[in-house]
Amino acid sequence: MTNSERGGAASEEAFALLGHEIRLDILRAFFERYSPVDPDSRSDVREQRTLSYAELMAATEMEDSGKFNYHLEKLRDVYIEEVAEGYVPTASAIALYEAVIANRPTESIPADFDIEESCPNCESGLRGKYEQEFLTVECPACDLFWGATYRFPKNGLAVREGEGVYKALYDRMMHHVGLARTGQCPSCAGITSVTVPRERLDEDSTPTAEFTCETCSWFITVDIVSALQFEPQVTKALTELGVPLSKSSSMRATERVLPDVTGWVSSGDPFYATISITYGDAVAEITVSDDLNICSAAVE
Repeated sequence: MTNSERGGAASEEAFALLGHEIRLDILRAFFERYSPVDPDSRSDVREQRTLSYAELMAATEMEDSGKFNYHLEKLRDVYIEEVAEGYVPTASAIALYEAVIANRPTESIPADFDIEESCPNCESGLRGKYEQEFLTVECPACDLFWGATYRFPKNGLAVREGEGVYKALYDRMMHHVGLARTGQCPSCAGITSVTVPRERLDEDSTPTAEFTCETCSWFITVDIVSALQFEPQVTKALTELGVPLSKSSSMRATERVLPDVTGWVSSGDPFYATISITYGDAVAEITVSDDLNICSAAVE
């Protein structure tokens, strides 16, 4: 069985476990009354935040103990765990609750709005679009601005506006890319792989990197500078180019150089790509392997 098939079977089982109102009521009791604590916390603190069998049964308004026990058992070791004082939710249950909070329906989220920040290339105002829980920041006036599109919970838009929305999107995206670069999916903790699309290594297009989870549906394509910018050799090269990293966020730094980033295949077997970053009168050339390991970085 492949990772994809195993993931599909596990997903079906997880959804099936939630396919009854009584089980949802049991979990809802935790969501309404439980505050998670560190597993190593003192027992008296954990006891205050643990629900007993009687409390759970009362929360579901069940009178048939046999029926209640059946549904409680279905959730055990997946969404709830039995401890000496009663029951506590597992990390899976807490993640489910957090997902509900992050994406709960709200009528206050606009579909199209101003970012209150100008495009670094043409000075036009940037726009934000929110569709199917994906946030896009783009410049409606030019094609030079790279922008970004990524999954973004509704709650993140409800508590921010203007440039803060773009910064939150970029920071979230880069945090997840950084985790994916270590081989871990930021969504399911599965194994991620990375590829450098050959078709964008034509000495004209902006090179990109694609990260894919081998288990779930998580996937992202980013410009290669964003994917590499926190590597010490690349950070050093950007600094030597004169990109003002200390005076701007990494978001603004990459925006400055992306229009002048190109790449080409410098070796076919084994594969290596050379990325050229021009800023002012200086040029940095960074050579990477197919899995984005840096082979060399130099500034001319």
